[in-house]
Amino acid sequence: MDADIVVIGGGVNGLTAAAYLAKAGFKVIVLEARGECGAHCNSEEVTRAGFIHNLHATWLITGLSPAMDDLELEKFGLELVGTDYAYGKVFLDGKCALMGVEPQNTYLNWSKLNPQDAEFFLKVSEVVIENFQDILDSVHTFIFTPPKYSNVERQLSFLESILKKIRSPIPVSEFATMNGFQALDIFFKSDYIKTMILSLAWIGSFPPIHRRIGTSGTLGIAALTGSIFPVHQAKGGSHALTHALVRCAKHHGVKILSNCPVSKILVRNGKAFGVKLSPHAVFPGEEITARKIISNLTVTRTFSMIDENEIDPEILAHIKLFCYDEQVIFGVHYALSSPPIWISSEFDDGIQRCFMGYIGGETVKDMKEFAVELVSGVIPENIMANWFVPTLADPSQAPDGCHTAFLWLDVPPIPVRFGNEELEYTFEIWDKIKWKVADKLTDLFERYAPGFKKQILDVFPYSPLDVYRNNPSAEKGNWNGGAVVPEQFYVLRPLAGVTKGGASRTFIDNLYLSNSIHPYGATWLASGYIAAGEVLKDLGAEKPSWWQAKACDWYLRNISKIPRNMGVPKQYRR
Repeated sequence: MDADIVVIGGGVNGLTAAAYLAKAGFKVIVLEARGECGAHCNSEEVTRAGFIHNLHATWLITGLSPAMDDLELEKFGLELVGTDYAYGKVFLDGKCALMGVEPQNTYLNWSKLNPQDAEFFLKVSEVVIENFQDILDSVHTFIFTPPKYSNVERQLSFLESILKKIRSPIPVSEFATMNGFQALDIFFKSDYIKTMILSLAWIGSFPPIHRRIGTSGTLGIAALTGSIFPVHQAKGGSHALTHALVRCAKHHGVKILSNCPVSKILVRNGKAFGVKLSPHAVFPGEEITARKIISNLTVTRTFSMIDENEIDPEILAHIKLFCYDEQVIFGVHYALSSPPIWISSEFDDGIQRCFMGYIGGETVKDMKEFAVELVSGVIPENIMANWFVPTLADPSQAPDGCHTAFLWLDVPPIPVRFGNEELEYTFEIWDKIKWKVADKLTDLFERYAPGFKKQILDVFPYSPLDVYRNNPSAEKGNWNGGAVVPEQFYVLRPLAGVTKGGASRTFIDNLYLSNSIHPYGATWLASGYIAAGEVLKDLGAEKPSWWQAKACDWYLRNISKIPRNMGVPKQYRR
């Protein structure tokens, strides 16, 4: 058995690379260890029959991706749906901060919270409008092309335009080295708005505690979420994205072999030439040769399948120290008899037309303390979490009249302490504490949506250990291919020396990564898109005429056609 390209792992980015290259005319084989593809984009009935829970990817940003057009994902069954508001944060005093799909809704909400911050939002919106095409080009360059230091200047031009608009004396070069907490303190007055933006940056893998990452992430998300940076559900659950990619790939001739874990990447004289299947695969011990190999496994898992004598000892030692300790989450899923009613709905009923947001972290000080505890290996007493009510956008994910909800808590992969309780330092500790953590999260939900506990029909906690068991490539339960920290970000991703001449080409000829690379694994499909482009170039092929879409093209054409609020109760619809 042989192919032009073998893709190891059928996650959404591996499938994206496979579909692009097969559509370009190459013979592609995808080898998936599990019984079906899409380990981090799956939807399952883990509570009661008829309740579909998205165990990993829950907010889809696929509408941003060029793949929507290039791969015609709508044609292959992907239907995106949403709500009027892209994101919301609720507070115990009954207020809420919102980010609308339509900018005027954001402005109206912010005006009630802090008029100065609302005016700043207007000034940023003016900069976006004045530089709209340049910003779109910059978004595409940053997310969907290999990172280059020469591109950083372009990224900073947008920030410089904002600084000029507000007549800030701080030079852009100095501002760009701040972390997210510092940056927001300069621009915003209200803790309501600052904590909302900080929480959204956190969920978007831009931890505000880190310099550079925190600044670019928090400000970019604040300016672009909603009208440019799309947030959606997929009708039928997130796994619908996997299904669309599988259908597309097969339509263009990709051979997908499930239950076929790879045990070894075959390398000779510094060049990869094939793979060997595990003795437990459907085709035990089978060797498959290929011109190019793309690994959709994380970086440490990939290089663990190569004989160590084929890898420089210095690089190998570096790879073994790759950090997975951030972007690790504990989830708890709920089957509900009705949707949660937030205490802040009287302040602004838009919160009831919002399918995702954040609870806890009432002040910036609270969030700073949480950040310090998190990187110190502690599950703090004062927890805070992302919330989702997917069925407000897509009622098909629950029986008639019922709903699902989900809380995401950022956690250390191996916690040393839970509140005041000292813990045994072992990954298996999650089996002992996961119900305690789930109960604490349920109590948190109840504080912000009184009566929530009475709505619960069933609960399913899902720990980082469970994530790893479901997908062993997700080291320590990490959800996006490795921690997004300064030493593993942008041109340094995954680590200095691992890739060369781009984002996905590794130091081993013919071996590419579509996981752990820039920007990071997510449903914008960027890692798979970049890997496909580099493989195409190295095969000496011209980019076909259909391979031309840019970031946001599909979304901006279809924004008014995407259904909204399909699961929102009638009394809250507008």
